[in-house]
Amino acid sequence: MYQEERLYQILNLLRERKSLSKQEIMENFQISRDTARRDIICLVNEGLALRTHGGITLPTIQITPGYKERAGLQLDKKNQIGKMAAAYIKRGSVCYLDSSTTVQYICNYIKEKTTIYSNSIDIIEQMQDNKNAELHILGGKWNTEDRYIYGSEALAMLDNIHFDIAFLGTTSVTEDGFYTCGNEDAAIKRLVARKSLFVCVLADSGKFLFQPSFKFAKLNDVDIVLTTKMPHKSIITALAKANCSLIWNFNEAKGDKD
Repeated sequence: MYQEERLYQILNLLRERKSLSKQEIMENFQISRDTARRDIICLVNEGLALRTHGGITLPTIQITPGYKERAGLQLDKKNQIGKMAAAYIKRGSVCYLDSSTTVQYICNYIKEKTTIYSNSIDIIEQMQDNKNAELHILGGKWNTEDRYIYGSEALAMLDNIHFDIAFLGTTSVTEDGFYTCGNEDAAIKRLVARKSLFVCVLADSGKFLFQPSFKFAKLNDVDIVLTTKMPHKSIITALAKANCSLIWNFNEAKGDKD
């Protein structure tokens, strides 16, 4: 069993029981003490559980790190996803790059002449020296904590644009859709998805473990999900039924035989 699938099952069991000891995790999943310890560390680092003496418990309030804190997490994995995502951009495309610390890594790999819209100042700033990119930033209100532009002005601007491809970040991927932490952010993503010919969601592996908050898209609203680990089989099944492609093994995607 892959760690990601096991973490998913551990988290479901934790939600039922509210707390689990390391011994219970070992017995329920037939794993060693070291493996149970690594799983506990992963859940704690993702903010999905609190460590207790001998085990874990559910946090009273699940807090998602702010933009600046997220920007320093899983850098290699985000870079992998960003590089793969950039390969979907065709010359002359009109693209939307979401305010996301994972989506931001696409900026390093855009070589084709393209038009880019974003609600992220960080993305626009990173792209400013790219001579192939025509840059547009949405107008509206500024979210200081998560560093994105939102509101009626931004939505009105988006309503008049058709995107060839949109790259969206997500806080959570579940069997019934894609979620984010803010209602304003969800409104932006929802409209962008509706106005795009092709929708690509970028999700590091921890995003398959979070509990949902604000839904911005159904699974069949998205064309492809790029991640770095195989998610739980229930997610894979749901994506397949929704005709949403999933790429998690980038070596296989590039045809490597290693």
